[in-house]
Amino acid sequence: MQTDRTKHCLLFDSDGTLVDSEAINTEALADELALHNIKEDPLVLLDRYRGWQFKALLSDLGVRHGLAPDQQFEQSFRARASKYFDKKLQPVENIHTALLQLDDAKCVASNAPMHKLMQVLTKTDLLAFFSECLFSAYVIDKFKPDPGLFLHAANQMGFAPGQCIVIEDSVVGVQAAMAAEMKCVWYCPEPSVQHDLPSGHDARRVLSINNMNELPTAISTLKAI
Repeated sequence: MQTDRTKHCLLFDSDGTLVDSEAINTEALADELALHNIKEDPLVLLDRYRGWQFKALLSDLGVRHGLAPDQQFEQSFRARASKYFDKKLQPVENIHTALLQLDDAKCVASNAPMHKLMQVLTKTDLLAFFSECLFSAYVIDKFKPDPGLFLHAANQMGFAPGQCIVIEDSVVGVQAAMAAEMKCVWYCPEPSVQHDLPSGHDARRVLSINNMNELPTAISTLKAI
């Protein structure tokens, strides 16, 4: 696919970046773990596992609690989370307004399975912004912080890495963007819990914002670099 070299592609994460789902996810996970007599604070789960591949998350929980989660555990958790999403899910604050101001090519590149992406983006009226250009790590078996998902999405969209700007809320997502040699906007709605950037980064290529109404300006700044 031929693209105008002056154009950019915006690669959005989903959970915590487009949809306010992270706290709902960890609430569902805590409730599922409680069925196995494991007590975990949803907020602690959120801070520890934000952006993780679910398989890696379960592996870590297994080590910490002596739990051996199987496919049935994951299916039960996802069914619970889906019900919670139907009741509680909202778009990230000001994301609709921000997206309306961005005329670049856009796609979603997420560690979430495709059926979840379709559910949450449809429910929050965000799907149309991406012309159904959705890329799931489950499809290509490349999960952040591996850069493979972002590189795959860029290739499918017809853009070189240098033409791409990633919008992420997690450390693993920022690490993946850096490894892919892409610029990145790091959405940190709670600056007090922001983690340090990975070592070796070019600070000019990673901008932090606290509200999505800052996104268009951040995108413009990164385009100029």
